[in-house]
Amino acid sequence: MAALLDMVHAKWETVSSVLTPPVRRSLAMTAVWLVIINLFALLAFNRLNLAPDTAFDWIPEIIGEMPSQSWNLINLHNRWDSYWYLDIAQNGYYTRGETISNIVFFPLYPLLIRLVGPLAGGDLVLAGWMLSCLFLLLTVVMLTRLCQEFHPDIDPNLPVALLLIHPTAFFLNAVYSESLFLFLSLSMVFWARRGNFLVASAWAALASATRVAGVFLFVVLFIEFVQINGWRGLLTRRVLPLAIAPLGALAFCLYHWVAFDDFFLYLKVQTHFGRDFVMDFNDLIAHNNVELANTAVDLFYAAVAIVIGCIALWKLRLSYGAYMLVSLAIALGTGSTLAISRYSMVLFPLYFIGASIRSPVGRGAWYLTSTLLLAMDTIRFMNHYWTS
Repeated sequence: MAALLDMVHAKWETVSSVLTPPVRRSLAMTAVWLVIINLFALLAFNRLNLAPDTAFDWIPEIIGEMPSQSWNLINLHNRWDSYWYLDIAQNGYYTRGETISNIVFFPLYPLLIRLVGPLAGGDLVLAGWMLSCLFLLLTVVMLTRLCQEFHPDIDPNLPVALLLIHPTAFFLNAVYSESLFLFLSLSMVFWARRGNFLVASAWAALASATRVAGVFLFVVLFIEFVQINGWRGLLTRRVLPLAIAPLGALAFCLYHWVAFDDFFLYLKVQTHFGRDFVMDFNDLIAHNNVELANTAVDLFYAAVAIVIGCIALWKLRLSYGAYMLVSLAIALGTGSTLAISRYSMVLFPLYFIGASIRSPVGRGAWYLTSTLLLAMDTIRFMNHYWTS
């Protein structure tokens, strides 16, 4: 009995060391946010009678008719790319020649949806929503712990608050892989900063099985490894765990090779989603006011993210800034700013820089601007308007 009590006490001490007061505040803030943002989305969807989106010519072909207003809270989280994740969870991967298909969506998130599906009574949308909410909660735990341990000069709840008011934060609880990817990214950084590169590389491998951006986490791993072990460490066995980091993406490409006889199928299909690494300035020419507004906002997001990446490189940490700038360079190198806001949302240094702002005016401007854009993007997402 004494041994059992000692074990329970040890476990409780472990839980208590993780669920510190700042972590508990972050979790409470996130729980309140989930209630508020979903009530807002439900009311906004049923209050507004919006015409179909005219931002881009290709939207009507994808959306068809506007969705009927409904009080179905679960289905609010099934929009745009959610279709592809649910399709993979239900039907697996397939090709339609080299045209648009579900090949470009990485496997870890839809695999988890499939596994959780029975717990949700077979409702895959509910399963995806549950998973996204769970990983959002885990994300704020890791973000708070990372801030507490390695950025003690920053209020550990402020980065979480900035994440929750990011303009595309609703995606964190939609049937999208953003919250899963952000949790895996933060877990990787946390253990890399602690110098445990075996565990950090394992988290990076899972991230690279979630989104292609997970491959760029190797930048953080490499820089942190060199800063701890020196350049000579690259010539020792200590460097070997870093090879684990890209295995998720590599396994996905190997699957394409085995199943579809094409190791580079992902890159080929990706071109049909507008990601072809060919700069076409016609993509920046607006043909109507709606498209002009959309393009202007995307360019604003891109500019802000680049500036913050430079600030992170200079004032925060070399690995953080390099990760942001490399990730943004790859995303913008595809010749499009589409989805740049959602893409930049998972670049975690953004929130440390924002939380470091000392000026009440500057901080207030960030909060107000971000909150207003969050409201706009949530309304757009609910009504099948192009969002990020």
